[in-house]
Amino acid sequence: MQEQRGAVIYLTFSGDKFNNTRNWLDDVTLLQHLNAELSINSGQEFLWGQIGDAWYGIHGGSIIRFKAGEPLKLESFPQGVSAQEVFRLGDDIGAIFEEISRDSLVKGLLGRYPGLRLMRQDPEQCLFSFLCASNTNIPMIRRMLHSLCKRFGSPVEIDGHRFYTFPSAGALDRASEADLGASGLGYRVKAMKAAAREMARGRLDLESLKKASYDEARARLLEVYGVGPKIADCVLLFSLEKLEAFPIDVWIARALAGHYEWLYGKKMSDKLTARQYEDLSNEIRHYFGRHAGYAQQYLYYHMRQAAGKRW
Repeated sequence: MQEQRGAVIYLTFSGDKFNNTRNWLDDVTLLQHLNAELSINSGQEFLWGQIGDAWYGIHGGSIIRFKAGEPLKLESFPQGVSAQEVFRLGDDIGAIFEEISRDSLVKGLLGRYPGLRLMRQDPEQCLFSFLCASNTNIPMIRRMLHSLCKRFGSPVEIDGHRFYTFPSAGALDRASEADLGASGLGYRVKAMKAAAREMARGRLDLESLKKASYDEARARLLEVYGVGPKIADCVLLFSLEKLEAFPIDVWIARALAGHYEWLYGKKMSDKLTARQYEDLSNEIRHYFGRHAGYAQQYLYYHMRQAAGKRW
């Protein structure tokens, strides 16, 4: 049964699931099923912003909105995008938490950051977003992506404000490298063009990768120019239903080095070689299991929060 209060959905468990879960998670955390504002400001997504009492996000060809401090009601312009889709309300969060809380550090983080959840992104937008995210910071990623939307997306008027949808792969394929460069992409232009070309011309079907295995989908993404292991894992986790994916960036590398020395190795730099990434990925996915991506999100959020980084 769900009871809605503000931007947090509270979930009440019944039967064995509640009894099993409450052994390891206090009641306050247990009941906080989703904190939408925390989740959209946790480094997964880059195209949300608050105007007044409303949050607006770009989700592919739609603009989505919910009101802060009110029961969560996600509206989509045009219609077709639901809260169930975006906020993964179908995930069995009790079972997932029970699984990943076998790790003592993650168990503590579940209580420290209640309501933080994975989100489901539009696959094309997710791939382009993380191509832009290489070797830069979150404010810069947002500027690049908003510029791309304004130049190549479609305008949508909501509440007296003008927003722009995320450009299609076709629109980015038709754009010149100079036009893309004007959005501040720098060296990322070539990778953006390569990915747009693959999708626009039918050689890369992201939707079909949802049905493929993790290994198959990852191998296909790595064939795209500019897509490395971390970008591939981000796309797999946040948009292609591969919840075992565990992206390893500098923050996660530091978390592994600081808290999982038995796995990471004391002499390893937080700038991983391709082989080191593969070895760590295999080990950490085996350790956390089929929902390793949820553990990754809590570790990532905690490391940035502890360092005082901006979202």
